[in-house]
Amino acid sequence: MGRSQTSDEWKGDKGRAKGAAGGEGATRGPTSGRPIERAAETLRALSHPVRLRIVELLAGGELCVKGLEEVLGISQPSVSQHLARLRYAGLIEFERRGHLVCYRLASDRASRILEALFEDGAEASDESS
Repeated sequence: MGRSQTSDEWKGDKGRAKGAAGGEGATRGPTSGRPIERAAETLRALSHPVRLRIVELLAGGELCVKGLEEVLGISQPSVSQHLARLRYAGLIEFERRGHLVCYRLASDRASRILEALFEDGAEASDESS
């Protein structure tokens, strides 16, 4: 019999990102490789409207998962998946405080990208209303 494909091989880029975030099977992190690869990873992480909104909210200050869940109007598991994708890209960081998990921007890189996207005065949240 032939060699079977691993889940990362058949899932493509999304599977590799998930595998890398989980640790096992990770071949490289978001800061390895050339600058163009890091830029592409950042743009992939910001390529979903919910993740753009999360970054916009965190640019205003730290928020806990429950607060994000309420503001975004989506389930906690969905919020957590989006947060994991942003964490993998190195855009956000978190801190545990007892049972609370609070997030903040890791640097001003993501907010600078948002500013460039919406420099005509429109805000990311205007589009989702």
